[in-house]
Amino acid sequence: MPSPKRKLVMKSTKKTTPEILNDDLDVVLDHDKSKVECLCPKCGKKHIMNFHWIGRGTPRKYCQSCRDSI
Repeated sequence: MPSPKRKLVMKSTKKTTPEILNDDLDVVLDHDKSKVECLCPKCGKKHIMNFHWIGRGTPRKYCQSCRDSI
């Protein structure tokens, strides 16, 4: 959803395709990281990692001990 300022700019100016593409690169995405409980696919151990997760269910991430042994 565009911000109010962006909506105003979009309404007030008529742009060509390359300018629209260049302008879209300026959009800042919000990547909030949080603590997520994960399940190791190798040993089945539950552990907590800090990363951005919006998926459904429990993420499968290797625990530190399994990651070191790979």
